[in-house]
Amino acid sequence: MKKYIILLLFITGISACQKGFLDNGPLDKLTDDIIWKDSSLVNLYLANIYAGITSEYDRAGGYLMMSLTDEAESNRPNQQSHLVNFALHNSGTGIFSDEWTSGYVSIRKCNQLLEQLQTAPFSAALTQRMKGEAYFLRALFYMEIYARFGRFPVILKTLALTDELAVPRGTDQECVKAMTDDLDAAARLLPARYADATQTGRATQGACYALKCRLLLNTRNYTAAAEAAKKVIDLKQYELFPDFSSLFQPGNDNNVEVIFDKQFGSLQSQQRHYMNDYEYPRNFTGFASGIDDPTQNIVDAFMMKDGKPWNTSPLYNPEHPYDNRDPRFYSSILYDGIFFRGETLDLMRGSAANPSERGTPTGYYLKKFLDTTYDLSGVTIPNFNNCIIMRLAEVYLNYAECQLQLGNPEEARTYVNMIRSRAGMPPVPAGEMTWEKYVAERTVELAFEGQRWFDICRWKKGPEILGQPIYGIVVSEENGKRKYTRTKVEDRTFISPMMYLFPIPLTILNKYPAGKELGQNPEWK
Repeated sequence: MKKYIILLLFITGISACQKGFLDNGPLDKLTDDIIWKDSSLVNLYLANIYAGITSEYDRAGGYLMMSLTDEAESNRPNQQSHLVNFALHNSGTGIFSDEWTSGYVSIRKCNQLLEQLQTAPFSAALTQRMKGEAYFLRALFYMEIYARFGRFPVILKTLALTDELAVPRGTDQECVKAMTDDLDAAARLLPARYADATQTGRATQGACYALKCRLLLNTRNYTAAAEAAKKVIDLKQYELFPDFSSLFQPGNDNNVEVIFDKQFGSLQSQQRHYMNDYEYPRNFTGFASGIDDPTQNIVDAFMMKDGKPWNTSPLYNPEHPYDNRDPRFYSSILYDGIFFRGETLDLMRGSAANPSERGTPTGYYLKKFLDTTYDLSGVTIPNFNNCIIMRLAEVYLNYAECQLQLGNPEEARTYVNMIRSRAGMPPVPAGEMTWEKYVAERTVELAFEGQRWFDICRWKKGPEILGQPIYGIVVSEENGKRKYTRTKVEDRTFISPMMYLFPIPLTILNKYPAGKELGQNPEWK
């Protein structure tokens, strides 16, 4: 029976860039026979799947992943991040429920696309490319679910009402195999790069290998993860972008370091995001922005420019605690006294940038992803700069971690030093590549990019990192001089290993009938 698809191919706004789209006929008369024979419509359908990706920029206005870790504290007391930080979340609070529900909506679209492409009257090259993209995207959505909830129902076909809908969770082995099989299939079908610039943002071989590397690293399969990372490196399609300070600026979207990103304002996604609106300091926006605020914990992680920690380096001056830092510090964090957007930022409590109500609880604001050219005139301007999801520096760090775990510290040192060289930091000397130095490098290079929670879970360091107090800085003035006093912002809780996974939301569990329960994660209720 023909099924009518009436929601603009499930696309909001994408058709606006396709002037001839509406000429294909009334939207409520587009049947399967029409849709799956028209490559432009199928391409829009595929673009909508890309739009379903939840990037860190999509989270802006709620809470970023950084606020679940020692990287940041949310300045809004009603944010769910606080429930996680105090171990008050449960299946009823619905943490990350959207990753599950919207993820399966997108997975169903991938399944439908793969099935329809079996008989679509398109060229072999186009069919192959679309299949590869669908396999990659399905793996990506499954991985977002797996990283947060663990085992999931493996569904590799479009389910009809006559099918068994209460699909049980697969084993860990089955889930990982489903994702790696998809990524291997995608890598065989996709090109290393697209000659046509209009295809920028689509999945590539490198994206497949990089995502596979991230997945296998998080499952602690270091040999296989290293092999996947090396495939990315050996493609020779990517380089470290020479200037870390402008790596995330919109003028450098799609630069040589980017392996995969979410394209805002393109065919892949006509969406906008709200990163600039919600993360700029309050004095620039005029409302309670600056939601996710870096902690003193992460500030302390940035070494001095001599490569030593702040508390052992002769370069550290408590009267000027932000001088002589790792150059990446100045590109990542807004601190008291920094010159930004034409003014010197004053973060003393009660200032315009840090008012007594809904200011920054830590004494810092995020800088790393802010578009420094963003129009702050008060006119609503779309945020269209892309969100990097995977970049070469992460692959280098993933590879280095694998090599350390496999007993090859000098190989790890080579790749860590490539990143340190780009940053302007001194290299790790031969014979001195330790696990602690690797963790320190990963912490600052990938700060706020959404991976630290998963790093901590992989390292099984929840009590040591997530369960420790969060600190900030209080800026005051005495005798005309600024004074910086470290202060505890809050005590956080990590009660047991159960917290390495989130509880499956009750709304999901309730969809399964009695006798066919999905099953909750261990110890969660």
